[in-house]
Amino acid sequence: MSVRIRDVVARMQVVDGDSLLTPPILARIVAAVTDAMEVARDDEHSRKRDTRVGGMCCGHGDGEGAS
Repeated sequence: MSVRIRDVVARMQVVDGDSLLTPPILARIVAAVTDAMEVARDDEHSRKRDTRVGGMCCGHGDGEGAS
């Protein structure tokens, strides 16, 4: 943004201080991404478990079923 006051001309850059990646902001971003990745991983595990055919019958994991 250019500013002119009488004979003085200056170029100014305005920065929103809240948008800077300070260590606390960066930590919040990392925590949010980590939480989202964990939820996605848990959802994927649940989906695989719920759609598995054979193999893990009755929770034994040997494909033999309950004895």
